[in-house]
Amino acid sequence: MAKQGKRIPAAALAVAAAVAAYWYWSPLLVVHQMKEAVREHDVAAFNSHVDFPALRENMKDGMAAKQDDGALGGLGRLLGGVMVDALVRPESVMFMLEHGDFAKKRREQRSDETARDSSTPATEENKPKWVTEREGVNRYIVRNEKVALVFIRSGFCDWKLSEFRM
Repeated sequence: MAKQGKRIPAAALAVAAAVAAYWYWSPLLVVHQMKEAVREHDVAAFNSHVDFPALRENMKDGMAAKQDDGALGGLGRLLGGVMVDALVRPESVMFMLEHGDFAKKRREQRSDETARDSSTPATEENKPKWVTEREGVNRYIVRNEKVALVFIRSGFCDWKLSEFRM
């Protein structure tokens, strides 16, 4: 009976460690799921990881910050807001990520025929280089030289794409 008493705290510790690990690594899982959704053109799976209202607002704020306060500044903000509303839709965001290097598969080997036809062979230098970082416990950023994708925690282990940083 003494062994059974020691197993319960060990099992509780193992469960707590597993939950903590899942909580910590959950943004990477979401990024992977988004890449797969883009590769497979699965709009429903992709949309489940994007907070479109927050994405629109962040893009409007970014455009407003770039506008000067001249006579046409208000008109520019208004037109920019209309343009963001029209462009930030599930299809357009998925299209941008699909045709960018977010979801490109890395090909380790290429056939000689393809390598001869291509002007840039597949090397480590021209493969997409994505870097991840955390800003606190509720913000996860995936970036390359061109763009940063900002994910915000939504619930315990769910993350939503809510901002693009150019």
